[in-house]
Amino acid sequence: MTIRLVALDLDGTLLDSEDRLSERNAQAVRRIRERGVAVVLCTSRWFSLAVRTAEELGLTAPLICHNGAQVRPLDGDSDLLHLRMDLQAAREVAAFMDTRSEMSLVTVDGVSYMRTTRPMDRSRLPPGVRLVPRLSDVLAAPPTAFLLFGKEAVDALEAAFAERYRGVLNVARGYSAAYPHYANVVDARAGKGSALRLVCDHLGLDVHQALAMGDAGPDVSMFRVAGHSVAVANAPPEVQAEAQTVAPSNDEDGVAWALERFVLGEV
Repeated sequence: MTIRLVALDLDGTLLDSEDRLSERNAQAVRRIRERGVAVVLCTSRWFSLAVRTAEELGLTAPLICHNGAQVRPLDGDSDLLHLRMDLQAAREVAAFMDTRSEMSLVTVDGVSYMRTTRPMDRSRLPPGVRLVPRLSDVLAAPPTAFLLFGKEAVDALEAAFAERYRGVLNVARGYSAAYPHYANVVDARAGKGSALRLVCDHLGLDVHQALAMGDAGPDVSMFRVAGHSVAVANAPPEVQAEAQTVAPSNDEDGVAWALERFVLGEV
């Protein structure tokens, strides 16, 4: 199979457990780009945070952010896709997070707002993030996504909203050996798989010539549409079972291992 596009999850996949990009992974990505292979980052992160890694690697393909709720070219001029949530449902989710989570975020009109009960140095906030006392206070417009951390809070979120808002919200849980339990809440139409199809169409490529790599539940929809799928070894067993290949973990340069074998043909 000729691979013309590689779709990479960030946290727990391309980045190691310390959120660092290893030199071997970076070099492998740059080498496949030199061969004309497109590289697309597919992440739960918001655009202003994901774009840092894209720029470090010299990527040019659109970014898939918020688990597929937003697809945006790197120039940031206009979105290829932006699915915003139902505002009433979003307000209920925000009210829940304001009382049940230690750390949660919501992205509205390109700005990500964080609520946390933990001490936080504002100078160390990620790009594009503002601290607020309540997420409910910033929902003047429909948001793009929520992000919630902590197993207990994620369990409660799923119980409260997954079935009640089926077809309205996509409550996607993720975790791996490299990353704690978290949940993304986006519009029900959003997903990494459908976003990957959109990017392939935009670039004039066949999705069956794509290789997708990830480590958590939201990545499975990419596995199911790409021609080849790879889970890293730190992924949960149920995610590994959905992939055609299991690579070494994110702390063992699993991305480079896969690119060297399946794209560069070196092993």
